[in-house]
Amino acid sequence: MKAPSTTEIFAALTGSWTLERDLGDVGRFIGDVTFHMAEPGKPNVLRYREEGFLTRTDGQRFDGYREYDFVLHESPASIELLFRDPIGFGNRYVMLHFGEDADEGLCARDIHPCGDDFYHHCMIWRDANHFETKIKITGPKKDHFLHSIYRRKSGT
Repeated sequence: MKAPSTTEIFAALTGSWTLERDLGDVGRFIGDVTFHMAEPGKPNVLRYREEGFLTRTDGQRFDGYREYDFVLHESPASIELLFRDPIGFGNRYVMLHFGEDADEGLCARDIHPCGDDFYHHCMIWRDANHFETKIKITGPKKDHFLHSIYRRKSGT
């Protein structure tokens, strides 16, 4: 089977997804994700929004959300993730170039520096109904591993 192009992956993101994120010793985040066109006339920008609940290992529960813009670039083919939070608004988080065919699926990797820490981001595209991210955070202030599983909601 032929691997999907970056443009095909980008187009397949549109819709609603469930999200399960393992935060290791911190806890678990469970929620919903939507991808929709950010603005009319900008078909190359998808707005990502996740909403849900973080349940810490001590049992405390918090609601939360996060937003990014996913921007499709044609040359070279890539998907850029931009922050939408007030501090980093519009700044690049990562630039994903798909093409690494690993045992676990089609992969794209990039590293985001955050102060003295580094976010080693890996997006694994399994198919149009399932993708994952694995983020290893290393540095003097942080040492975490985040594994997120996205599954398309039926009917979207």
